[in-house]
Amino acid sequence: MMDSKIKGYACPRCTVGRCSPREMIFSEVHQGQLLAIPNMLAYVCDVCNFVEFAQETLEALWQELYGEQTGDATVEDMPAVSQQKRSSSYGE
Repeated sequence: MMDSKIKGYACPRCTVGRCSPREMIFSEVHQGQLLAIPNMLAYVCDVCNFVEFAQETLEALWQELYGEQTGDATVEDMPAVSQQKRSSSYGE
């Protein structure tokens, strides 16, 4: 599945642009502290700037942050904000 996304895909938000891979800073509040990870793979729309981080990377991060606390947690168990990080303009 990852191979098909490497070249980009139709934007699920605007349906006009293409989401292409780019490295971005992932940021989120974790246990009351700001967590910022540079150079994380994301897909960004060239028209509406929709941002979606690579699911495989988010799953690995989830396991690092919460794996010991929850055992075999999956990405579906993640807090909603982490499942798909989107730009601040999402849903406007």
